[in-house]
Amino acid sequence: MKIASIDVGLKRIGLAYSAHKDIVTPLASIIRKNRNQASDEVKKAIKELEIDTVIVGVPLGGSSEEEMKRRIAHFMNLVDFDGAVYYQD
Repeated sequence: MKIASIDVGLKRIGLAYSAHKDIVTPLASIIRKNRNQASDEVKKAIKELEIDTVIVGVPLGGSSEEEMKRRIAHFMNLVDFDGAVYYQD
């Protein structure tokens, strides 16, 4: 199983990749110019790596928790990934 981890930020998006359960490789961050450009680049990386599962970081706690959840869910809708998506603090 190939897994990608995504940390969605307002300025950059962190990516990591794992084809084995014990080894995780960081990938180059995506500099976010706008939502569409960033989601297209994430979608391209997911496709090139033939990812089966995506784990997306969601910050829990704090005053902006609901707003960040909403933004991250919207971003993942733009990525339009057909595989399994899990959200993790």
